[in-house]
Amino acid sequence: MSMLTDSNQIIISTHNLNKKFGGIVAAKDVNLSVNTGEFRCLIGPNGAGKSTLFSLLCGIERADSGEIRILNKEVTKLKPFQRIKLGLGLKFQTNRAFQSLSIKDNLSISNNKIQVMDNEIAEERYQLALSEFKLKSEGAKLARELPHNMLQWLEITMILASFPKIVLLDEPTAGMSVEETLFTGSVLKRLNATGLTIIVVEHDMQFVKDVANKITVLHEGEIFSEGTAEEVSNSEEVKNIYLGRD
Repeated sequence: MSMLTDSNQIIISTHNLNKKFGGIVAAKDVNLSVNTGEFRCLIGPNGAGKSTLFSLLCGIERADSGEIRILNKEVTKLKPFQRIKLGLGLKFQTNRAFQSLSIKDNLSISNNKIQVMDNEIAEERYQLALSEFKLKSEGAKLARELPHNMLQWLEITMILASFPKIVLLDEPTAGMSVEETLFTGSVLKRLNATGLTIIVVEHDMQFVKDVANKITVLHEGEIFSEGTAEEVSNSEEVKNIYLGRD
């Protein structure tokens, strides 16, 4: 596959993003900027605001204040389907595959391609996932018959079927074995190498270290730190928030 990316182009960003649920601050003045072709991981302790940030980015939750931009277009008030048309794809923390349908039918339902500049590369990404995750050969199986790891892989591939430019994955390796996690990371890295922008929420630090170009640490709804895997893993301040010593 050829790489299609401009690393200087910001593909998704937020400016002073805020969200409260009652008295709970879920996002506080979040300024996030991700470049085209980047593999970004969001980490933080439970309740840090990671999944809320994903919900704000895709429009499931509406921000109280602030701005969200996708491909330099302000989308803060757009509905989820409108953001999907711009090229956003989201895998939720809970699996959303249709359990009574086959792998093939699940993928057919998801095959609502947005208009992208290079359909050939987008199609290659989709075919790569189909092949690596062995979904083509198992296409007749019902989703409910699949082991947990294949359900996760199916949903990732369902997202790619719509030819997204940005993929948001909320804990894509949750419940997987070490070997399955490593394999998932290797496939995602190959997809990212084609220029696909990937943003992941993940608790498995070894997975994060293996895949991320850059890591954003969230704490109590705020961006606490950003840097490379080495910089973040060596930060005493980051260790403190995970261990509850701050």
